[in-house]
Amino acid sequence: MMKIRISLLLIISLMFIAPGLSEAGTPGHTINTDMAKSRYQPVISADRTSYNEESGLYQLTGNVRIQCAGRTIAANNAKVNANTLQVWADGRATITEGELTFTGDALYAELSGNTVWFFGNRCGVERPGLVIHGDNMQYNWETHIVIFDGHVLWVHRGKSNTTSHLEFDLEKDDVVR
Repeated sequence: MMKIRISLLLIISLMFIAPGLSEAGTPGHTINTDMAKSRYQPVISADRTSYNEESGLYQLTGNVRIQCAGRTIAANNAKVNANTLQVWADGRATITEGELTFTGDALYAELSGNTVWFFGNRCGVERPGLVIHGDNMQYNWETHIVIFDGHVLWVHRGKSNTTSHLEFDLEKDDVVR
């Protein structure tokens, strides 16, 4: 009878102590925990992550990877708002989506939206049989239309062209007319 009471007391005390022990080493904010609250549930990794209470932004540094809805954003640095799912990334910013690779010096995207904007000297999209580069680029991942402005060079089906503005439908594999 005494052994049962001691065991029962031990179990009851563990019920109250154990939750405190598991939470003791957990910070108030972790990016993947906060992101899991979103219906889009991106998975984010980086070498270093910090949270700015004032701005509400996660600051990510080194080997940043954001995976969401079949796309992967990679960059050297990024800032992510866990509430609005806005992403600002720079330093070899890329998005891969299937066989498509989008590149730029920097990008801005709303993961809950449908458009990403690329900036810098090396904005482009590539896939087998298609290469387009311009001064800036906008991609709508719902319509699969990519828009380039500035000095645009594109190579498609073995032919190269230049222009100052280009809208290309990636699904139809042709220029939007």
